[in-house]
Amino acid sequence: MSDASLSGEPPVTAHFLSGVRVLDITGALAGPYCTTILSDLGAEVIKVEPVDGDTLRRRLVGPEQRPLPFDLIHRNKRSIAVDIKTDRGRDIVKALAWRSDVLVENFRVGALARQGLSYNDLKDDCPNLVYCSLSGFGQYGPMRDAKGIDLVAQAYGGLLSVTGSDGGAIAKAGYPIGDLGTGMWGAIGALAALIRVRAGLGGSHIDVSLADTIAGWSLWEVADFAGTGEAPAPLGTAHRLVAPYEAFVCGDETVLVIGVTERSWEAFCALLDIDLSGDARFDGEYARFVNRKQLAELLQARFATAPRDLWIDRLREAGVPCGPVNTIPQMLDDPQYAIREMFPSDVDRFGHHRIVNTPLISDGAPRARHKAPGIGQDTVTLLRELGIDDQGIGALLRDQVVGDGTAAPSSVDSGASRE
Repeated sequence: MSDASLSGEPPVTAHFLSGVRVLDITGALAGPYCTTILSDLGAEVIKVEPVDGDTLRRRLVGPEQRPLPFDLIHRNKRSIAVDIKTDRGRDIVKALAWRSDVLVENFRVGALARQGLSYNDLKDDCPNLVYCSLSGFGQYGPMRDAKGIDLVAQAYGGLLSVTGSDGGAIAKAGYPIGDLGTGMWGAIGALAALIRVRAGLGGSHIDVSLADTIAGWSLWEVADFAGTGEAPAPLGTAHRLVAPYEAFVCGDETVLVIGVTERSWEAFCALLDIDLSGDARFDGEYARFVNRKQLAELLQARFATAPRDLWIDRLREAGVPCGPVNTIPQMLDDPQYAIREMFPSDVDRFGHHRIVNTPLISDGAPRARHKAPGIGQDTVTLLRELGIDDQGIGALLRDQVVGDGTAAPSSVDSGASRE
């Protein structure tokens, strides 16, 4: 037991990434989401954005016309506004990189190399830097120069071909999972590379792409194709290998989903009060999968006889995995998510809207802590940390090499103090 526990004082717990500094030179979603994960694990994240601000700041939402997409994925961060197309701007970024553990970028392949800010440009001066590049198709290969977005990645990686209703139109995933998944892989790669740095083996270049992310999740579909020789097609909410595993409409017109394995099959049939024990079509997991359409018709007729919540209570009591199909408003107000603080709403910390928290709960993960910064909110402070005096800062502001988010960039003169 620690001295703090003996004295009645709460123990001091270091966050997982306490002391780790991340330089965020990203835009859109994949890159910022990567650095938000690292920030929610305790890292200090410095966002480098153009003098006129990240383009996502101009995507205004709602009657208040707030930049909510930007706010939700740039919480906890500090902001420095820099024109990296100028020599002095590039020198500032290089100085920040020298003081950082991780650099994350999601420019077009080769774009930062043209500015002298690629991994090869920085690695000699920053031998322990973990440099993480997120792109549409990766840093090499015949598609490296093609521009990739989430929808293109979902199509290229095969996801669109297997998503949608059975016999109906294809559909993309409702969430931008190519962007979000690439951000997650970038964070995983950065964390793994940091362990190697701590072992004294130096930094590395992490190469993650949207197209690879989507393709990397094709496990069931590749197994299906390898086993049958037939190209997988959309199945709606059904599973590729198990049945019943899909959505059903209940008597009150609401929808639930279930997933029944061999272990829970008998209990499932008992609670639905149907006897399928003598039906060879449903004798065993594979037989139920092959005849899933006929099985779904039988089950749909049964679920239509009672309201959803009654079915969910009975299914859960029997140990059958099930749940409601929540709308986004229902999800936000769900008590399970409330107690786990997945969607905190704190006006003082986050503004007038909710934050979507990182789903990793631990005493080492502080998660969402404060709202996104204003454009260049921390420019002056960070330049001072680099050893630039107020006269030099004033010159950089006047020449618009950097910005501090004010209407008059030259307003910070020599001797002035602005945080």
